[in-house]
Amino acid sequence: MTGRRTDKNRISGLTWKGKLNLAVTALVLLLGPIMIGLGSFMIGADEDLERSGVQAAGTIVHFDDVTKASERRMKVEFTSGDGARHATWAAVDHDQYPAVGDATTVIYAEHDPGRAIVPGYESDGVWVRGVGTVLTCIFGGLGILMVLAFLRGYFKRGAKPAP
Repeated sequence: MTGRRTDKNRISGLTWKGKLNLAVTALVLLLGPIMIGLGSFMIGADEDLERSGVQAAGTIVHFDDVTKASERRMKVEFTSGDGARHATWAAVDHDQYPAVGDATTVIYAEHDPGRAIVPGYESDGVWVRGVGTVLTCIFGGLGILMVLAFLRGYFKRGAKPAP
């Protein structure tokens, strides 16, 4: 008799290393879109805060003018409506040059002054969404290339006559 034995349960062809490899691959492929969604959510929350928050006068107390974009941040201190002092950080673009001691506007959530933004400066969500876009392009592109390479080899083998 030829053929496979079907009287026993088949064991999965993937070992634990193969399953781990598959899980890591899926995680990496999903990381970019998750970061895009998270960054968009953060930007939306900051825009909502800008529309509905309370304005306060703030003072720039710290700024490092560095060349690495992710480290160009400034610290702004402000006083909320209840008289408590608070601070917030804002990302600074390369065409912006704030000076320590300059006055600026801060918008904070009325019931949570620790949640504040500095209008005119980038939201942290812009960076998160940008990294997510780059990861999606890199790993999504690699995934597409690997699928195309597999299909090319599959159809090349299938086109040859059997010996």
